[in-house]
Amino acid sequence: MKDLSKEEMITLLNKAEDGVLALSDESNPYCIPIGYVCVNDKVCFSIFPKGRKWDCFQKNRKVCFNVYGWNDDHTQWSSVVIDGEMVPVTDLAEIESVVKGTIEKMGLDPEAYLAKRMEYYKKNLDNPEALKLFKIETASMGGKTMQTMLGK
Repeated sequence: MKDLSKEEMITLLNKAEDGVLALSDESNPYCIPIGYVCVNDKVCFSIFPKGRKWDCFQKNRKVCFNVYGWNDDHTQWSSVVIDGEMVPVTDLAEIESVVKGTIEKMGLDPEAYLAKRMEYYKKNLDNPEALKLFKIETASMGGKTMQTMLGK
């Protein structure tokens, strides 16, 4: 097993499509698969303010986030784990960079979608039931890679 460099970790974060977000209400762990985008070396994602994930966030903002992936022939895997704090993104310029990054990650045309998505966020910043954007303020980040043991 080998440690990943920061550059290798950021590459995997930019390459992986989805990750796993682990939260806790301080007594019970809870994890969910989640789509995300890496903007300025920060993991960013959106959630609706309801359900168990929201209840956990209200009690404890500390989270753990994981992405992993295989090479093309499945002979090596890599993983990144981030510990940090889940922080709301409320600045419109930062929201725009996250929305644009998400649109590009999805392979969509920013010109066709950016204005419409930004209008939603502008109108709903103060709406307590609207979709919310978050980022993880990283406390620690680590990554590993390892050859598989298949056939050995």
